[in-house]
Amino acid sequence: MEKYWLTAVIILLLVIAFYAVSRKFRRANPWGKTPYERQEYFLSPAEKQFYDVLLELVGEEITICPKPSVREVLRVRDDVKRDRLKYFNWISQKHVDFVLCDRETMQILCAVELDDRTHERSDRRQRDAFLDKAFAKAGLPLFHIPCKQNYGAEELNPLYRFLCQDLLELSEEEEDAPRCPDCGVPMVVRTVSQGPRKGQQFYGCPNFPRCRRTRPLQ
Repeated sequence: MEKYWLTAVIILLLVIAFYAVSRKFRRANPWGKTPYERQEYFLSPAEKQFYDVLLELVGEEITICPKPSVREVLRVRDDVKRDRLKYFNWISQKHVDFVLCDRETMQILCAVELDDRTHERSDRRQRDAFLDKAFAKAGLPLFHIPCKQNYGAEELNPLYRFLCQDLLELSEEEEDAPRCPDCGVPMVVRTVSQGPRKGQQFYGCPNFPRCRRTRPLQ
C-alpha cells in the first residue's frame, strides 16, 4: 500500500512539474497568442482631411509619408559613442504626423505635425519641445499646424513659403552640384566634423550611409 501511494505521489509531482514548465513556456513564447485585429483606417478623420490639404499644397514633385517613426527621419550622429543607445531610444518610440520627401530621390525635405488638443497636455508639450530641438539640431524643418476644420493662409503660409522659396533656392543649388555616379542624384554639401580636415566642406551623396561617394567642393 505504501508503495502504491509513493508511486501516486511521484506521478502527481511529475504532472504538476510538467504543467508548470509548459505554462511557463507558453508565457515565454511570443507566438503563443496573437490577439490583434486590423485597424479600419490608417489616418484619423482629422489627419485624412489635412492629408488632402497637403496633396493640394505640395504638387507632383513631393511625396507625403504619413506617420513615420522619428528613427526613420533622424539618426544618432556617427561621432556619438557615449550613451548612443540612450539617444536612439529617445527617438525610437516617437513618430511625426507627416514627412515630405522629394519624389525623385526620396530626400527628406521637412516634417509636419498636426497639433490637436492632446498637444496641450504637459507630457505632449515636453515631447514637442524635445522634437523641436532635435529637428533643429539636425537642420531639418519641423512645422506645427494647428488642427482645424478649415485651413487658410494663416496656418499654411510658413509651410507654403518653405516649399515655394526655400526649395526653389535648394533646387538652384542642386543645378550646380555634381551628381552621384552611383545613385544619379545631386550631391549635397557636407562638412567634416572631426579629424585633421575638420571644418572642410565637400560634396557627399544624400543617400549616405548607404552610398559613401564624395567629390571635392569647387
